[in-house]
This record gives sequence, C-alpha cells and structure tokens, in this order.
Amino acid sequence: MKLSPRHQSHARVSEFSGAFGLSPVAAVVMSAFAVLGGVQSASVNAAETSDAGASVQFDTTFLRTDPSQTVDVSRFTSGNLVQPGVYSVDLFVNDVRVARQDVRFVATRDGKSARACFSRELLEKLGVDFAKVGADTGAKLPGHTSTEAAGAKDTHSATDASAYAEECMDLGATVPEATVDFDFSEQKLTLSVPQKYMRNAARGYVPPDMWQNGVNAGFVSYNANTYHTAGSGTQSTQSYLGLNAGVNIGAWHFRHQSSLSQGTGQGTHFDNIATYVQHDVAALKSQVTVGDGSTTGDVFDSVQFRGAQIATDDRMLPESLRGYAPVVRGTAESNARVTVRQNGQVIYETSVSPGPFEINDLYATGYGGNLDVTVTEADGRTKTFTVPFASVAQSLRPGTTRFSVTAGQLRNSTLESQPNFAQFTLQRGLTNLVTAYGGAVAANGYVAADLGAALNTKFGAFSADVTGAQTQVPNQSTMRGTSLRIGYSKFIDPTNTNIAVAAYRYSTAGFLNLSDASSVRDLAMRGGDTNSVYRQRNRFQLTVNQNIKDHGSVFLSASSQQYWNHAGSDTFYQAGYTNSFKYGTYSVTAGRTRNADGSMSNQYMVSTTLPLGHSQHTPLLSTNVSSSGGNTNLQANVSGSLGDANQYSYNAYGTYGNGSGSNTGNAGVSGAWRAPYAQMTASASAGSGSRQASAGISGSVVAHPGGVTFSQTVGDTFGIVEAPGAAGASVTSAPGVKLNGRGYAVVPYLTPYGMNVVDIDPKGTSTDVEFESTSEQAVPRLGSVVMIKYKTVSGRAALIRAPQLGDKALPFGADVVDGNGRNVGVVAQDSRIFARGLEDKGSLFVKWGSAASEECRIDYVLPKSTGKAGAAYLSVEGHCVGGDGLNLADHGSVPRAPMELSK
Repeated sequence: MKLSPRHQSHARVSEFSGAFGLSPVAAVVMSAFAVLGGVQSASVNAAETSDAGASVQFDTTFLRTDPSQTVDVSRFTSGNLVQPGVYSVDLFVNDVRVARQDVRFVATRDGKSARACFSRELLEKLGVDFAKVGADTGAKLPGHTSTEAAGAKDTHSATDASAYAEECMDLGATVPEATVDFDFSEQKLTLSVPQKYMRNAARGYVPPDMWQNGVNAGFVSYNANTYHTAGSGTQSTQSYLGLNAGVNIGAWHFRHQSSLSQGTGQGTHFDNIATYVQHDVAALKSQVTVGDGSTTGDVFDSVQFRGAQIATDDRMLPESLRGYAPVVRGTAESNARVTVRQNGQVIYETSVSPGPFEINDLYATGYGGNLDVTVTEADGRTKTFTVPFASVAQSLRPGTTRFSVTAGQLRNSTLESQPNFAQFTLQRGLTNLVTAYGGAVAANGYVAADLGAALNTKFGAFSADVTGAQTQVPNQSTMRGTSLRIGYSKFIDPTNTNIAVAAYRYSTAGFLNLSDASSVRDLAMRGGDTNSVYRQRNRFQLTVNQNIKDHGSVFLSASSQQYWNHAGSDTFYQAGYTNSFKYGTYSVTAGRTRNADGSMSNQYMVSTTLPLGHSQHTPLLSTNVSSSGGNTNLQANVSGSLGDANQYSYNAYGTYGNGSGSNTGNAGVSGAWRAPYAQMTASASAGSGSRQASAGISGSVVAHPGGVTFSQTVGDTFGIVEAPGAAGASVTSAPGVKLNGRGYAVVPYLTPYGMNVVDIDPKGTSTDVEFESTSEQAVPRLGSVVMIKYKTVSGRAALIRAPQLGDKALPFGADVVDGNGRNVGVVAQDSRIFARGLEDKGSLFVKWGSAASEECRIDYVLPKSTGKAGAAYLSVEGHCVGGDGLNLADHGSVPRAPMELSK
C-alpha cells in the first residue's frame, strides 16, 4: 500500500460528523440516500414524532456496481433518525440563541427518533413558567420523580404524570402547543414555547445563576515605548512603561495600575495610579470597591478617593433595561399586535393578549424621539397613540434605582492635606414622567446636600437640582452658598433636530464643590491665597445636531463660563458641516475661542477622505487644510491595513505650513503589527531641521490553570480558550488571536454579565485534530477570567481508497469500523473512505451483509505524522482483503498478511 500526500484543502469537519462519529464522506453518502429516497429533512418535531420515522424504500440498483452484489440500506429506510445519546447542541428558544450545552436524547417507540430530554431546572432557566402551565391546564406539577429510563415509552398526554418527570420532561407533552425541533445536521435544537407560558423577562436577560466567577488567575499588562527627537543641536529621549496587573481569587479581583517614566535630564519617576480590590453584589446589582477609585458623577462632580465604595452597576441589567426609555402602556381588545415606531422606524413589535399590556424593555436610543404606538386588533382595526421620549443623564426607567455609598480619603496629589469624606447618592425612576434624585457629602470642614428631579415631557426632557454647601475655611469665615443646575434635551421629530445637551448652572459666591473646597482649605492652612481657586459663577453649554437627510448634517456646540473671583470668561463656539459624495466624505468646521485673558482665536478646517481603490485592503487618503491665528497648515495622510485579519496597519503623512514669516514641512511614517501575543508599533519622521523616531510594544502575560499564555493587551474581563492539540486555530471574535502550541489563547475582551459567543476557526490546525464544537458561550462577571473549553478529538486522519482484490469496488454505503468496533464511517464512491482517529498502524473492517463473503479487512501503516498545521490529508491506496473465515466479532483472530503498497 502506497501512501501519498494529496492536494486537498483542510476543510473543517462539521459538528454533524463529530457528534455521530461520521466522516464528511459519510455525510455525503447519507445525503445521497436522502435524495434517492425522497427524504428532504433531518429535523424531528417532538409534536410529530410518529412522522419522523416514516418508512421509505430505496432502489438499490442505483447503488450497485456488480449485479450479483447486495447492499444493506435498511438503516436508512426511516430517514436520518436521531439515536439515543448526549449531543452538544446550539439551544434556541423562540428563535433566540440562549446557550450551547449537552442535551440527552432518550429512546421512544421502536423505529422512531429519540427525543430531547429536559430537566425542569433547565426549562425554568430557559424561561418556562410552570405556574402558568399548571394554571392553564389544571394539572398539578409533582415533586422530584425518578429519571425516565432510556427506553421509556413516549407519551403525548398533557395530564400523564410521566410527562412532568423532573429530570426528563417531554416539552411537547408538558407545555401546550410547545414544540421541539432538532436539526441534527446543524446540531441545532429549537424550542418553541407560546409566550403565555414564558416568564416575563427583558430582552437580553441572562439569569444571574449563569454568571461565571471564572478561575483563579493573574495577569500583567504592559505598554512600553520610547520616543527620541533630535534637532537644533539637542537630543532628547523619553521612555515610558505602563503596568496594569491583576489577580483573581474566587470572586475577588485585585487590580494595580502604575507607570514608570524616564527622560533625558529628568531622571526616573514612578507613579502609583490606583490599587484596589473589587467584588460584585448581584442582589444589589452593584460593585464593591476597596482601595482607589472614583465616585459616580450622576449627582455630584466625580472625585478620586482611597477608601471603600458600593455603587450600582448598570451592566448587570439586560441591555434593553440600561439607560432611560419610557414604559409603553395600553389596552388590547383581542389578541393584538403592538408596533412601536421612533422617527418612522419600527423599533419594537410584539403580540399581546386581550386586556392591559405593558412594554418595559425598549432599548435606550440616544436622547430620544417620541414613540408612535400602533395597536392592531385581530379584526384589523388599529388605534395609535404617542408616548413622549426624551432623556437627560439623570433619567431612569420607572421602578429603577441607582445608588452609591463612598467613604474614604480624597485623592488629589496637589493637596498637602487630603481630607476624609463620605458621600451618598440615590436616584429613583418614579414614573415615565418623573425621576427623583439627591445626595449628601460630608468631609473635614465641608458639607453639601443635593435634591433634584428629571422630567420627561412632550416638550423635551428637563432636569433641575439645587445643591447647598458649607465650607469652613481655617482662620477665615465660613462660606455658604447654593448652586442651581438645569438641563434640557429634545429630539424634534419634524425637523430631525437633536438638542443633545443644553445645560446651565448658576452658583452663588459662597458655593464650592468638594474638590474646590478641599483646595481652598488646604491653601488656607498653608497661608496661601485662597483667591487663586476660581469659584465658578455661571456655566452654559449647548450641542445641536441637525440631519439634512440626503444632504449631510450640521452641528453646533458652544460653551461659556464665568467666575466670581476672576474677570473675563472662557468661551468656545464651533460649527460644522459633514456630507458624503460618491467615493468619500468631506467636512467643514469653524470655531472661535475667547480665553479668560480676553484674547480671541479663530480656527477653520476643511477635510476630505477618499479610498484609493475598491479592494479589501484599499488605502484611505485623508487631507485637511486648517488655519488658526494667521498660520495655515496642509496635511495629507495615506493609511490602511494588510493581512487576513487586518493585523498590519500603516500610515504615511506629509505636512506643509506657513506662518510667522517662515515655511515648515514634515513627513513621516508609522506602522503597527497586532501579533497573536503582543502589539508592536514604530514611527519615524523628519523635517524643518528636526527628526523623530519611536518604538513601542504592548501586551499581556496571563497565568491561569493551564499555564502561562502571552496575549494582546487584555481588558478587565477576558477569557482563556482551551482546545487541546488545536495549535494554529484562530479566534474569529478577536482579530489576530491564534491558539499557541499548547492549545491556549486569550480572548482579550468579553462583555461582563452578557452572553458572549466565542467562535473558533479551525483553519491552520493540524489535520490530526477535529473540533467537536467550534462555538462556545461565556457569561463572565465583571473582572472575571473565564475558561472557554472546546472538546477536540486527536487522531490520524486519512482518505483511503481500498477496492477489493481485482479492483472490485466496495459496496456503496457499507459500514466501516476500526479494530475496537468503533464506527468510523461508510464507503463512498470509488471505494473511498474518510477515516479519523486512526492509529499509526492498524486495520479497518468493512461489512455489507451477514455472509462471511460480505466482509473484508483493510490493513494500513501510516508514516510518521509531520504535525504541521494545515497539512493535506494523507491518501492511502490499498485493498480490502476478504474471504471465508473473516469474523468482525473477533478481529484479533484474523491472520494479517502484510499488504502490498500500490502505486
């Protein structure tokens, strides 16, 4: 038998073949039978199990290559039956993918497909409300019962107690009108449950019992760079190293951030940025932080602290409950359809039962836009009404509470005396119209209290609050004052105008916030001039965006503030226009700034972007012309990316400027490589008597139960992929990330408290490895490091062509087993067999009937594996030797004559 490499692509073996021990060729064979016999579907409906095994007849003359030969195709006469066992499936509930997990299938009546077996606990986790089922059917749900035996009889009686077996429920028999559909070619299990029997849960809801603490792990993220400049007879080098380290033990997460910098003539400087421990509290949907952190900025201005804090974390809410959106309430007279539109687009649609209904899980959409609600009754009648929708930062949904409690020391490196303080804030959504909020702060020599409300009206969203503060200034009189803050937001539907932020604040002369009060007290204790701390009097800011449909958009932003103890004002205005043309975009902006010293400066800029082609890696040309203070500057950039995963990026630029009686020019290049284990950058430029060069590297080193893995820079919440033997596979959800030689990779970013789907692309792995699953899910808690494990099967793989002696073809569709009796596939066209999981040396056995003459054996010897990723499958040429006395029940008793290598 001769072994020769074949030029065959390394195709991914489907989950179908992995779950059932069938090769891709076997899958093709079964598909051929299905076409010949008229079997079109491989799905099984639990409500129609009796049809799943409908018997069909195949005309075997289409399959014979020898008139005297018979082929046993009886196992295909009932279609693609699901055999009892445990399958790893993608689980869908009402067309929403909820999980990937193992599901047990149990046998039913003879000749029928096995049915999915669900525990009551799993169904409740998926949202089935058995209280509603019991109330509707009148059936009593029993306590825990014994598990249904694998051969138990199927039933379709909703009142049969066996249908409610706690550990093996038949969903179709338990829940009226519920169905289970299993597409076993896709390994997709779809549950359809009437909405009336589902728990009311917001879209995107993930039960807290699915949140993962992750594993004990540690990591160090680094960002190192050096920057060198030279010109005018001087040289300077600046170097920087930023570190972000973490250790997870159980549900506690320790984090440390620091930096080290060094410059020519400046020495070395270490900066301890933050060190803290964090733990979530699911019952309060909040995070506990002990160490360094920042207060929330919802009510009072945010400050840094060293101490302890517990604060609401909105990420624990489903995405459809984050931010502000009103509750839509109405009444239906029949089984009706409710459609919600915003700015003419449908953003939500659902079916409701007769009577009052409530929709409370609309996604927050920017700053709003009124909701147009249409109720379509069963007889076609419609009624419409409008719900105002506008929000400011303080707005919360009805029934939602947000709070924070902080105690510790103010962190401000400019202060010699850093005061202790405590702060409490509370926000509560009372109705669609009103959100109430307030809080209090107490510190050394300082107290403040705030009270306010946010309103959602048809005229827009308003917020207003008043803060009163008292500051005891050492050796001076006590300062008392109040501050009034007003906010407004509105989307004007008819004109597509979005007034995103309009805010005004007025403070009396004696008002100070916590940060300013601490600075004033610190200066007073040191005998400094307290007037050097500016006390704000007025502050106004406005942002307006105007969409002109097909003609681009215009924006306007403005801000101004004045002080009690400082003349003049800080003022800024900017306006711009953006539009696109056939091949690119352009924009024009103009701005004016008045500084506190009274000086004014104007800025103008015109910019364009234009792709230089139409291919995947087409470069992008960007140009801009700017003018400010009598100086004009022209710049052109060409940027783009390269590589299968866009892991290489580059930028080249040139600038020309004139002003102050001289002309200047500069040109430079920069590039980055996002490697699987780090990211590297470099740049260089020269012009106008100066030159510059820089280089940098960033990444992470992660220690986990599987060892130490180098990776791209990780976020606070990330995952570890574990796929034994699958070196070279790519993580499609993390560009540039590949599994290392031990089968590990780091997914640098995961969304906490949400369902994260992590997919693996097997391309690049060895042909000796097969994935049983290429998609898994993770629901990490904030700060967790989760292990995402993929089952792999390692073993030699080969495409075998082994006709019988005399080049007589093997029967199409015959079974093929290995020496242990494990089915490795079936015979395909031209006596070909795709086999995986082979030993370096062994035998395969083919059987197509009960007679001794209807069996044969293929002996093989494979060369030493190269282990190369992406290598072609071996092609084995030999013969299937049969004859009297060959007994598949006792493979070891068959004498094995060495086979001849064929050309």
